[in-house]
Amino acid sequence: MIKTVLNGLPMFWPGLLASLVPAALLNRPVGRLLRTHWAVGFVLLLALGGVATLTLLPEHPRPFWQDLSWAGAVRHCTLDGLGPRPPGEWLTSRQADLAVLMFAPIGLAAALAGSRRRAAAVLAAGALLPFALEAAQYAVPALGRACDGQDALDSLLGLTLGTLLGLLLRPALRPALRRA
Repeated sequence: MIKTVLNGLPMFWPGLLASLVPAALLNRPVGRLLRTHWAVGFVLLLALGGVATLTLLPEHPRPFWQDLSWAGAVRHCTLDGLGPRPPGEWLTSRQADLAVLMFAPIGLAAALAGSRRRAAAVLAAGALLPFALEAAQYAVPALGRACDGQDALDSLLGLTLGTLLGLLLRPALRPALRRA
């Protein structure tokens, strides 16, 4: 269950709550930049905060800067079994499935952006983000996170599913998006 995974990440909820502040302050400028409703900017910013919290905060509650020796830190990247998961394994409560859920709003926001060029820019940034996060996890072993190629693929799956959902909802939301 996803609740079990989140209970194993004590920094997730405080980090997500902290990301509410920039999302609330910057949603209108981001909405204007994307030429869409401010709510789309809010969703995008909150999703980015959630992704950063999920992937870049240490799993252990002790701050990593207290132990600068990084004695227990391991630098490796797992690429074994790399490939798309069968649909029966989607959203079955593993931490990787949480990555699917966290990247879906980014794809949704991209699909609801005001122009194709802006949507393509958000999608391109969203597609590069999982690889940048995995590279950061590899580069900073003190985070206590292991680089895993499957996590990047799961994140891309979430981005794709969110984009498809946004494309399905776009005709119904078009009047509200235009009023913005």
